[in-house]
Amino acid sequence: MIRCEATPASMLKAVLLSELTGLLPEVGQAEPEANLFAACDQLSADDHSLEQLTRQLAEKTGGDYRWIDQYPGRRLAVMVLFNLRNSARDSERVIFAALTEAVRNGPASCICGRSRASAVFRRRSREVGNEIHRLLGLIRFQETADGDLVAKPQLAHQTADLLLRKFQLRYPNRRLLFILPQGALCCRQGQLSFCALQDLPATMLNPTDDFTNLWETYYRSQYIEARKNIRLASRFIPKKYWDWLPEGKILKQEAEK
Repeated sequence: MIRCEATPASMLKAVLLSELTGLLPEVGQAEPEANLFAACDQLSADDHSLEQLTRQLAEKTGGDYRWIDQYPGRRLAVMVLFNLRNSARDSERVIFAALTEAVRNGPASCICGRSRASAVFRRRSREVGNEIHRLLGLIRFQETADGDLVAKPQLAHQTADLLLRKFQLRYPNRRLLFILPQGALCCRQGQLSFCALQDLPATMLNPTDDFTNLWETYYRSQYIEARKNIRLASRFIPKKYWDWLPEGKILKQEAEK
């Protein structure tokens, strides 16, 4: 068994080492050796450098793995990261299968989704990327009395920290908070922290913001009943966001008429 961390670089090294040794890769820390023979069956991917593994595999197979340090490798690393953030339970299995395909057949085979495993890998990466892209334009922050910006997004995937870091670039001098079911994620000057909901003041959990009411008033004033097209509106604001977005609540009311 080859142990690795749940990071793009570590998982890629585990796949390369798997191609060299024939052992299966798995995410997790190496366990203490229970007996004399356990050491023969357990390796750590992070004990090896990427350069060393690619050189050894090139000598064994005659393949060209320079793409790992080039754009295809960087693109694949982002796709691995997004797959790790996907809410699917078998993400690690899909990632290892896709990376193995990339190592054996080249990165294009994996990135384009030519096999069943790489197609799932590509689709899940797009799901996470689409969520980040959409929510960067849809999340509405409310300002507290202390000047903090609070939002209560309902996320389908584990993208809270990625979103907060991007919003921090827009508001570099503000503290940003996401109120999530499992707690509150805070970002200030690029530093992330997590705290329990019971540790937050009530004004932060339920901030009163006149801007939200103003936005709803503006949205209703621009709404033209004769040109109502809920199907088209759903393409820009998917129904899964209607329960917590101000304009989503309005669309939900109009759809029920």
